[in-house]
Amino acid sequence: SIKIQLSAAAPFPSPTFCVGRIPSPVGRESPMAASNGYPVTTKASQSSPPHRFKGRTVAIVNDLAIEEQWYLYQKARQLREAVAAGKDLTPFRLRNPEAAVYTIFMEDSTRTKESFRNAAEFHGMKVNVFDAKTSSFQKNETITDTIKMLCGYSIGQSTFVIRSKIEGVCTWLDEAITQYCSTRGFPRASFVNAGDGRHEHPSQEMLDEFSFLEQKGWDRSSIHLALLGDLFHGRTVHSKVDGLKLYGRVDVDLIAPSELALPQHYEDRMLAAGFNVRKFASIAEYLEQPKVASIWYFTRLQLERMGDKVLDKSAQLRQAVTMQREFIDKLPKDTKFFHPLPRDARHPTLPFWLDNTELNGWDRQSQNGYFTRIVMLGMLGGLFGDDFEELTGDIKIAGGSPTRLVQRQQSVQDESVDPSKFDFVQEVTPEDGARDNRSAEAGLMPIQKGIVIEGLAEGQSVEQIWALMHMVRGILGLHGVGGQGVLRPQDKPEHASGFISVPDFDLSTWGRQPLKKLAAMAPGSTLKEFADGQVRKEFRFLLPPRIYNFREISCKNEACVSHPGNGQREVETYFIRLPASAPSGSPSKESSSTRFACKYCETPHNFWEIWDYKKYYNPRDY
Repeated sequence: SIKIQLSAAAPFPSPTFCVGRIPSPVGRESPMAASNGYPVTTKASQSSPPHRFKGRTVAIVNDLAIEEQWYLYQKARQLREAVAAGKDLTPFRLRNPEAAVYTIFMEDSTRTKESFRNAAEFHGMKVNVFDAKTSSFQKNETITDTIKMLCGYSIGQSTFVIRSKIEGVCTWLDEAITQYCSTRGFPRASFVNAGDGRHEHPSQEMLDEFSFLEQKGWDRSSIHLALLGDLFHGRTVHSKVDGLKLYGRVDVDLIAPSELALPQHYEDRMLAAGFNVRKFASIAEYLEQPKVASIWYFTRLQLERMGDKVLDKSAQLRQAVTMQREFIDKLPKDTKFFHPLPRDARHPTLPFWLDNTELNGWDRQSQNGYFTRIVMLGMLGGLFGDDFEELTGDIKIAGGSPTRLVQRQQSVQDESVDPSKFDFVQEVTPEDGARDNRSAEAGLMPIQKGIVIEGLAEGQSVEQIWALMHMVRGILGLHGVGGQGVLRPQDKPEHASGFISVPDFDLSTWGRQPLKKLAAMAPGSTLKEFADGQVRKEFRFLLPPRIYNFREISCKNEACVSHPGNGQREVETYFIRLPASAPSGSPSKESSSTRFACKYCETPHNFWEIWDYKKYYNPRDY
């Protein structure tokens, strides 16, 4: 079946668009002061190299490479040992009264907030406990505007420790405020994610790994870990997808009922990283088999975030992941229990009768947050780092082989495809004598001069194909008279696709950018330019590595900082293509080669999910 449109398309504003690396501001602090009293920020013309850590942000675990995480753990180990020995702690103190730390907590907290506050006071920094409930947030000010203002209230560097329901906020602020500080001559600000929705909690992950390393005698060759409780909402568990890459071999046992199971995309990432993953519905089921972990990581059940159907089963769900007295004899020797806390005093998954037993690892774990966060603030403030090579040296992993891990670890914020080595707009040699067969198939006069775009949205629904054709015409400015339609091969009707013909269109008026736009909207399609009835040029379009600056795309995670519902007006939606190889053993049916992740909250989407066709297209128009 073919539907033909021979009328001019309605005007449709064309947004600014580019595909490729966003240039990030690179500056170094000069000892010279500008007239405003702040250090002058210059480009790389300064002779001294930048400090390895100063001014950096820890929005996700992967913002520190594995080697850098190991350095943090070694410094925290030195600090803990110095405290235990009663040594002079001056070498561990930043002692910069002009450096400021803002704790901005838009969700309740005790351990994270107080450990960061005390860590900052240990360093002698200015500590500002920001009260979000009485701030201009209540007047609908964006967090970007708030942070811009606060950056100007200290002569020294500002570090912002932020907890928010909005996911990806620190990644966004690092991007926006770095540029702002560079322009204004302020010292570069650092951001630490103290928990963002269901996304990540990197500083918690680092104190957890420090605690595991203590328990394991600092052996990094392998780890066998049981994760149990609310794995669906637990951001501390989600951060372990990358934090556990510290070890050579990783065995992870996921213990949770299906209603609380780890989201599939996190499990997929574990499998892709080479973790050995097993799943169990309850502690009782887990202890029926012989291979039981000696490190257990419990999480609180966040049932308040779930619907009524789940709440009706709350007692059953808690029972599945609560430690019972009869389970103790089945545990391996030297087992330790850990928990990010708090415990729900009404229904603790770690009952209080365990507090004074040798199984209690969570009390020391909680204190470790103070030491690891002292070191983190010292690293971001420029105190620690000079002994980086000495403390990291040759790091040992599985098999005892030395390795140097200096590259930032892979996450969705890294390039899965290097744009400089991958051209997703490919010009191919046309077949000799090739003509406009698509128009002929649709009963239209074949193009003598102009362009035909074919293979649009092949295999998608007819409504989606029409929506894409409308969007392509609007964004590329193809408003002239032409034809478009949906072609269904009789032998393969499920392979329906769209085509657009534009007679008398001069392709030489386009540069490279419109072709990149078309590739972003319609990968798998082909553009043919005709002259004298024959194909003169032909382009084929592949999936690009990045898609952004289209008003027609959005992250479908309603908690994302880029989602319009969160009122952060400055944030533009940005997607990064996920690696092409699907994880081995993954139950996910969809190939990751067509999947993109939001730059900020890391939520994966398939290609067609990121587009808001219905928002800009009315099926009744056709």
